[in-house]
Amino acid sequence: MEFLSVELVLGLTGLVILVGLAGELVFKRTGIPSVLFLMGFGILLGPVFHVAEPTAVMKLAPYFGTLALLIILFEGGINLHIMKVVRETPMALLYSVMVFGMTILTIMGFYVWITHASWLHGLLLGTILGGTAAAIIIPVTSHMSSLRDSTKVMLSLDSAISEVFVVVLALALMGTMKDPDGGGHFIREVFHAFWDAIMLALLAGALWARLLAWLGGQSLSYMLTMAAILVLYYVAELIGANGAITILLFGLVLSNMEFLVGHMVRPIRMLIGYELDQAKFVLSEFMKRMHEELSFLVRTFFYVLLGLILDFSSLTIEIALMSLALFCIVVLVRAGVTEGLSRVTDAWNMSERLVIAAMFPRGVATAVMAFLPISTGIPGTELFPIYALTVIVLCVLGMTLVLTLYQRGHPASSAESIVEPSAS
Repeated sequence: MEFLSVELVLGLTGLVILVGLAGELVFKRTGIPSVLFLMGFGILLGPVFHVAEPTAVMKLAPYFGTLALLIILFEGGINLHIMKVVRETPMALLYSVMVFGMTILTIMGFYVWITHASWLHGLLLGTILGGTAAAIIIPVTSHMSSLRDSTKVMLSLDSAISEVFVVVLALALMGTMKDPDGGGHFIREVFHAFWDAIMLALLAGALWARLLAWLGGQSLSYMLTMAAILVLYYVAELIGANGAITILLFGLVLSNMEFLVGHMVRPIRMLIGYELDQAKFVLSEFMKRMHEELSFLVRTFFYVLLGLILDFSSLTIEIALMSLALFCIVVLVRAGVTEGLSRVTDAWNMSERLVIAAMFPRGVATAVMAFLPISTGIPGTELFPIYALTVIVLCVLGMTLVLTLYQRGHPASSAESIVEPSAS
């Protein structure tokens, strides 16, 4: 990859965008999500024609993947209403904990049984594969007219929460494996990661809403808000909070500031004291720009990146069978929890249960965290990256197949009912 000419890199960049646009047009005509074409194009560039080597591209994954995640989480936050979040958080948290916990335990038991590895290794692999991808699920579900708003909110929160679980718990487990005597800090680290994120997001949201009102709709507000997202993520990680959940809540606070201020006591309202109409106007302009341009661009390159980092050279029959078994565990656990919880709570209808169960794709958090154990010197984790990348591909393909069949089985639903991951 380092030997590519500037002209070739720029040409490939334009080609990736064209493939994304073409995939969107194909989706509108056939119902096949463009993620298939984008990942396929990435596989052609990487594993097939070796235009870019997976090992070289993987060096960019933490940077670009984190940027994509932050933008999409912020977009998810600004499209949520605070009261819907409050109502759906208990269900989303219950669902996330059940799916995540059962996935971890099942994968741990299976992995230890097959490979005779330690239970900590099985627990770490289960944690890495246990969370879904907010960067995929939020765009897919946000414009699905066949889902109620409450279900969309639940899925958005579930994907964000589970991705946070992956990062926080995997890092804590790796710390425990490197320092067995440090296990007592595990629960405290997890608690502070969430609590600090909530407090930081509330403070930053209130301050930034006032600044947006002061700018009064100037064009600088767009780039300033982008800069604020990046700096806020850095500050969150610096103080020990979880950066991803901070950005999600930052967007939520910004988009609901009018509601929040309206329910505050008068002294606090006087302290914040900004023109709500101006802040709302500026935020609406920002959402429009991000939604139509930046989100499409980031998602397009994110899916191509997933195809690029898949290295077929190390995929043996044994690894393929193990990856397939891990994929089946992921799918069956989510389907089982969805069906069981729905029967107990009567929360979703049959159509919603199918879509919720299909939201099992894994993404950048799984990919990045799979490479960390071996890079930090934890023995016995050499195959985690290939397991994770293969499961990511299988999950995306499986979700695409289920949603395509769902759409064709519901002819009354228009193409907008199931929006493909690259569409905005």
